[in-house]
Amino acid sequence: MVTYRATLDVTSDLVSWLENQIATRRDEADGSWRALTPWDQAIVLLVFLAKGDTFAELGAHFGIGTETARRYVNEGIDALAPLAPTLTEAIDASGESRRLLLDGTLIPLWRCDTLATETNPDPLYNAKHREHGMNVQALTDTSGELVFLGEARAGSTHDVTAARLDGIVAAVSDADVETTGDSGYQGAGGTVRTPVKRPKGKGHNGWEKLANTALARLRAPVERAFAALKRWRVLDTVRISPNRVTALLQAIFVIHRKRSSLARA
Repeated sequence: MVTYRATLDVTSDLVSWLENQIATRRDEADGSWRALTPWDQAIVLLVFLAKGDTFAELGAHFGIGTETARRYVNEGIDALAPLAPTLTEAIDASGESRRLLLDGTLIPLWRCDTLATETNPDPLYNAKHREHGMNVQALTDTSGELVFLGEARAGSTHDVTAARLDGIVAAVSDADVETTGDSGYQGAGGTVRTPVKRPKGKGHNGWEKLANTALARLRAPVERAFAALKRWRVLDTVRISPNRVTALLQAIFVIHRKRSSLARA
């Protein structure tokens, strides 16, 4: 296998911060000797996230074994995932406007043995997108800044069901935060606002069209949140266990937030 030099579009300040998180994680673990320094392990993690390299490719590039590369990446992910904002913190981010935006997306998965159930032989398959993946829900502020990511669930899960399971619908309603979503959240209730549903066999009337257009303008910024996350190429097609996708997304979220805060400093 041929190795090569490459450049990551991240600052040294971000790598230093990530190095400290990994070093802390190591101290809390067994503290055994490692082949790479915390700095190098931070680079391994960033290459995995930004480039989407396989563990074999990472191992060859950094002079470590495939399983060692996997272990280093998982350790880095586990160090970051708990730092992701909670739903309570997301509600606080609504500020004085008491408004948030809600949306979901499908994270594609490399085809794998699915976790069949009695009612669904292929729960990871999303019929709308015609591919296997994980459904993840997100809350953003009105500018499109990501404030919360829910749990990654089987791709066949409907958006409104996932939002309820994540506690989003109950939390925003209890806090009286007006939350704008698309038609996938119709029937959510509470303070979740969705487009007017078209009557069966009929079209929308004038005011319904105007209301739906206004709502679409309000929720447009939410697309920026997922666009920012999906710049990390590991999410093009995730090749790790479905059980690890939630932690992966949370780690990327944490890095994204830290990167943004460093850029504003």
